[in-house]
Amino acid sequence: MDVIKKLTAFIPPKWKPYALLVLALLALFVPLFLVWRAKRKSTPAGGTAAPEPLAKNRLRKVREKFLAGLPLRHRVAVRDLPGVVVMGPAGAGKSRLIELDLDWKRQARQFLPSLLTDSLLQVYLGADVVAQELSPQLLEDESPQAREALRRLWRDSFGGGQQTLAVLVLDARWLQDTPPDEVRRAAQLLRGKLNLLSEVRGGALETRVCLTHLDEREGYADFAKLLRAYHVPLRFPLPPPGQEGKLGSLLKAQEQYLALGLTALPVESFERLERFYSEGHAPFEALSRFVTALMEGQTLAYAPTLATVSLSSADKDARDPDVLSVSAEASTARAVHDRYLHTHLRRAVLLGLAFALPLLAAYGHFAWRLGQARTRVQRFEDMVQRMRDQGQEVSGAAVQDPVLAAGQSLDSLWRAMNAWPLLRYSFTGAREDLRQRLARGIREAHIRPALEKCHRQPDTCRPEQVVYLLATLHGSREEPLGQLVLSSLKTRPNWSFVSEGGQAESAGDVAALEAGRSWVTAVGLNESLVADYVTMSNPPWSAPDTPEASWARWPFPEPLTLEAQLLPWQAHLRRLQDLLANRAVEPRELERLDADLESMQDERRRLQVLLDDSARFSSLPRALELLAASEARVDTSRFRGVASTLKTVAWINDHRDALTNVLRMEEEAYLGVKAVQKMTVAELLVRDGLWLPGNGPAVLQVPVLQSTFEFRPKDGSRLLHQALLRYHEKTGRLPFGVVEGEEVVASRGGATLAADRLEFDTRLRPLVDEFTTRIKGAGLPVEEVSQRQEHVRRKVNQFAFQYRNRLFQRVSTYRFQAVIPALLAEELSRLTQPSSELVDMLRDVAQGVALEPLDGPFYESLRNAVAPFKPIATVMKPDETGNYTALNPYRALVAQMSDELNAVPRPGVVPAEATASLNGGLATGGAQPAGGAAKLPELLTPLGRLAFAMMMEDDTSYLRKVDAWLDQQGLIGELRQPFRQPFLAVRDLGQREIERTLERQWDDASSRFLRPLLGRYPFTPDASQEVDPGDLEVLRKQDGAFWEFATRVLAPVCEERGSEWVPRGALQSRLALPQGMLPTLGRLSRLARMLWDTEGRPRPLMLQVMPLPLPKAPTQGSFVTLGSLKCGKTTFLAYNQSPTWQEFPLAWWDQQTASLMLEVRAPADQSVQYASLEKSRSAWSCFRLLESSQSTEDPQHRRWSLRARGATSTDGVMDLRFGLKGEPWIPFREVPR
Repeated sequence: MDVIKKLTAFIPPKWKPYALLVLALLALFVPLFLVWRAKRKSTPAGGTAAPEPLAKNRLRKVREKFLAGLPLRHRVAVRDLPGVVVMGPAGAGKSRLIELDLDWKRQARQFLPSLLTDSLLQVYLGADVVAQELSPQLLEDESPQAREALRRLWRDSFGGGQQTLAVLVLDARWLQDTPPDEVRRAAQLLRGKLNLLSEVRGGALETRVCLTHLDEREGYADFAKLLRAYHVPLRFPLPPPGQEGKLGSLLKAQEQYLALGLTALPVESFERLERFYSEGHAPFEALSRFVTALMEGQTLAYAPTLATVSLSSADKDARDPDVLSVSAEASTARAVHDRYLHTHLRRAVLLGLAFALPLLAAYGHFAWRLGQARTRVQRFEDMVQRMRDQGQEVSGAAVQDPVLAAGQSLDSLWRAMNAWPLLRYSFTGAREDLRQRLARGIREAHIRPALEKCHRQPDTCRPEQVVYLLATLHGSREEPLGQLVLSSLKTRPNWSFVSEGGQAESAGDVAALEAGRSWVTAVGLNESLVADYVTMSNPPWSAPDTPEASWARWPFPEPLTLEAQLLPWQAHLRRLQDLLANRAVEPRELERLDADLESMQDERRRLQVLLDDSARFSSLPRALELLAASEARVDTSRFRGVASTLKTVAWINDHRDALTNVLRMEEEAYLGVKAVQKMTVAELLVRDGLWLPGNGPAVLQVPVLQSTFEFRPKDGSRLLHQALLRYHEKTGRLPFGVVEGEEVVASRGGATLAADRLEFDTRLRPLVDEFTTRIKGAGLPVEEVSQRQEHVRRKVNQFAFQYRNRLFQRVSTYRFQAVIPALLAEELSRLTQPSSELVDMLRDVAQGVALEPLDGPFYESLRNAVAPFKPIATVMKPDETGNYTALNPYRALVAQMSDELNAVPRPGVVPAEATASLNGGLATGGAQPAGGAAKLPELLTPLGRLAFAMMMEDDTSYLRKVDAWLDQQGLIGELRQPFRQPFLAVRDLGQREIERTLERQWDDASSRFLRPLLGRYPFTPDASQEVDPGDLEVLRKQDGAFWEFATRVLAPVCEERGSEWVPRGALQSRLALPQGMLPTLGRLSRLARMLWDTEGRPRPLMLQVMPLPLPKAPTQGSFVTLGSLKCGKTTFLAYNQSPTWQEFPLAWWDQQTASLMLEVRAPADQSVQYASLEKSRSAWSCFRLLESSQSTEDPQHRRWSLRARGATSTDGVMDLRFGLKGEPWIPFREVPR
């Protein structure tokens, strides 16, 4: 490890990441290489390995080896010779053909050897041609590597425009005996090589076909001898593309010589010739199929130009001697000489261009740099002009980058002149124009806006700043004025297109410049732009005497005076003196102290800048002298009152120390006031002054004109501090907006308990301790000590109030998050874990309560504030293992409740504890039978049953148990809520389930029992359907199905009191019952009591009827003697007796026929007539008859209109009236629908 550390110590820090990267790459690739080598070694030696792919330069190296064997002076000539590529299947006779036609052996004997040692390619050098023979192995290779190798070979061999010929050598026996598919494959392989060669040459390739081994066919020698005797070559033209089939009849065209052979040849020779003509068509037919396959469509390549087919054999008289010969034009000496001359002239031109290229490149590069500089300068000028046209202020930051870009372009242009000495005398006017344009652009964009601002707002510019602006405007690098400007800059430009002028600054001047900002920055200019402008300005710029150049003149119209320039100092010092004196004497005005100091800050900062800049303007007299002596011809006599500016700058420099101390005292007073604003009252009490004065003089005196201002920093600080204490004593607050009491707590409501505890540990407790320690040795009177102790006690009371609220706030932030039953089990399970949100909250509160020690009288209120939270600290006291054992009973209750909630009871089985409240507080002791209708507890889940027990305030409910545990721990009030929240959440969620169950059961019972009744008569007066009296038995309390449902499902949550149904006592304002359920139960209960007695027998409805006077008879001489009202078996008669109320029992279950009748008698003829009104087709006939009456003035009187029997007019209508107390349908109609 030591060695590694020593080695790494030699590596520079900036290279260490790269070294680590290299090591990581080595660690990655070395194992991969070892694995690859192991796999390669594990390959079995006897296995059949795939052939190694052909290298891309394999064939090129063969050619280079061939050229290397030639004498050096012949290599160039050999490169330009025409080339022949000989291809063909194996055994076709390629080498024999080359040997017969080229005579390469004669060339080898003359020290021009060929290359025959390679297995893939043989190169033969003939007298005027170079032949390349492709081996069958190379012909069969279809791989991309072989294609690339051939492409590189032929690009080197024929890429210079050499004439190229391709010869396809085919064995006549092979054509005749080989299957057509194999011939087609060979043709495609040959076409691929021809396409590649055509692609290299960039055009169609001349191709010849040569048939060999024809001498082995009988009669061919006689055929060749016959044609040769008549000077016919053994070379025949190939038919045009698309007519390759004519090759099969090639011999037929030569049959004309057969007759000549009859006279010229012996009999035996003629017979052989005849057999050749008759049997020699087979090779040519096979050749036609080969050519057809060779010329098949290739739209992506050049089609080869098939010229001729030649016949060859071993006999020189029976072969075509010009198979491998090129055209005569390409082989003549004159053509070779012209080609060589053209080549050498081209090479000479290329050499000349190569030598002239650097010069052209130098001028081209210079012209490009010149154009680039023009573009950037023009772009800068356009930007400046555009901003001025738009009325925008051109700032230094906006133009710095364009100026830098243009300067760099000019710099690159000047450096480009070093490439050629004559470039220094080229484009001189253009270069100088660019430099002047760039300087003019900087002047217009940066210096002119500053001077124009001074002309528009003279009050914002000081006279010394204007002098330096004018010095910059007219500065030049060759003049002393420009050198003064350049000597004031921290950095000077190093452009190649300007020469350095002036002397370099001394080491002291450079150090002074580096220590602070220069006067260039003080006047609002950019040092980089000013440096560029001055170095580019030669000669200096002179302002023309035109109105357009008024911005370059003195901007102050009135003469300057010393009083006006020192007035800001005088006014500020007087205001500061009055401020300190008045505040020390008049505490009632202290509320304006902070505001006054704040308003003076801007003025103080301006004076501080003026004081700092006065040292940089110390060269103002020399700048005025150089400006007057400059070649720019600046008339300094127009600078009226500039002498007072020199006196002002001298006064500031003479009183610099005193002014600096006064401004520092003012800043310390301002910072002291700001610091006091952040302090509490107790911290202020232990201070000796409002601020801590520096180490300056005890008395500061500043003479301004005829006035002298005197300041005592220590006395002023102490007087202001005493004034603040007196102000607080009178008003009870500080004059800076410091709020006490509950407003402080409200303003810091965003803090946390931990932040308050941190404040107590870091501020309040140290403050009390510090105050207690320091007040003893303060030497203050007893009364002041008592007052300051009261201040401290008030601060502790304030914190105690805040801290108590923060503890309650932390307790109230805990929320049990189970808002739906699905989350209840998970949240309850989390509560039983050693760590939970509840435990975190209790731990925070317990830690917050542990503020001990709280000894002393100042902490009385704080001890009282944390006292209510002591039980939580007791509960959260850990044992030796870190567990909170006092919290285990609570967790056990939560776990037990969680187990009951997760339990799934068998159908019909209800836990006794869960139904104790439903059974009057007694446990059932056994399982509820599975048969019969389910009661309310059986309709609820464990969640609902537990919640119902809590809502009924059962003693065995979990809420009662947890309240008992809280009472035991002494937790009261709001501190109980976090512990009760899980149980209250169970109660609330279960309450929702109970309410949903009651709503569902009530809707179901209403739809089954009530809605079929309430929609009919007599419940609905205008209903067309009537309730059968037997159907009302569901409403009978003794055995009615509806009341059985009410007793089973609704009685656990509500009860009947008197004539109304109300929720049970514990559920009065807690459970939301279905809407309209209680009124409906009350009305149905009242109706049941009216319809049935206590034993369930029907009870008649007791009405009272009173007879009223009978009506007059409709005819003269007749009298109404009797009226009757009949309902079922009850009849009431009226015969003008005295009107008294009589009982009229109405049997509602058997109303039968209801009718009204009037009897009319005529004494004269002893006749009797009747008028009646009858309701018979209704189970509620009496109800309908009584409801059919007409209203009268008395609401208890009823009237019916009866028509006499046989009457045909309205004269026979009589009104029968009865008094009626009670409307029997009212109890039915009162039931809510």
